[in-house]
Parts: sequence; C-alpha cells; structure tokens
Amino acid sequence: MNLVPAIGEINGNRSNYSFAMLEGEPRVYGACDFEVDFKARKVEPAPEVRGDIARVYWYMRDTYGLKISDKQQKLFEVWSKLDPVSGWETERTGRIESLIGFSHK
Repeated sequence: MNLVPAIGEINGNRSNYSFAMLEGEPRVYGACDFEVDFKARKVEPAPEVRGDIARVYWYMRDTYGLKISDKQQKLFEVWSKLDPVSGWETERTGRIESLIGFSHK
C-alpha cells in the first residue's frame, strides 16, 4: 500500500529528505508541483497528495514500525486534515486489500 508511481528524477532528488512546507521555492519540475530544498534537505509535495503521503507513512508506521519524528507527525496531521481521503484513495485501498486478502480497517 506504500508504492505509488513517481517520476524517477523527482524520486531520486527527494532522497530521504524530510517533508516540509517550503517558502519561495523555485519550481524546477515543469508542471509537476514538487519542490526540493537541497541545502535544507527538505521537500514539499503538491497539496493534493500531502494527505495521501501522511496516510502512507502512518500505514508503514502501524504495519512495520516505521519511526516518524514528532515534527513530521504534526505536519502529517495537518496535511491529512487539509487533504482528506479521496474517492480514488478509498477505491485504491479497496483494490489492494482485495488483491492481497487483507483489510486494514
């Protein structure tokens, strides 16, 4: 449930940087709304996927014991409220659960 398609260059540039809200960042990926601050080692995804990212991280935390810092946890809580579960996210989860025979409810 934690794999999603990603543009290779963006995935590589994201590295293991922390998520953040970046001010005045340049847009270098054309139409893709994703920013990287290489100096601060922080990234900011598009608003419409921030809640999805938070929920993926929570799934990884709950399922596999992934450690999430308090700062990231607070950011994810805000992101999840601002970008609630979409119809597509619900459908995607249902499809995955039916394929693997698992329910995370």
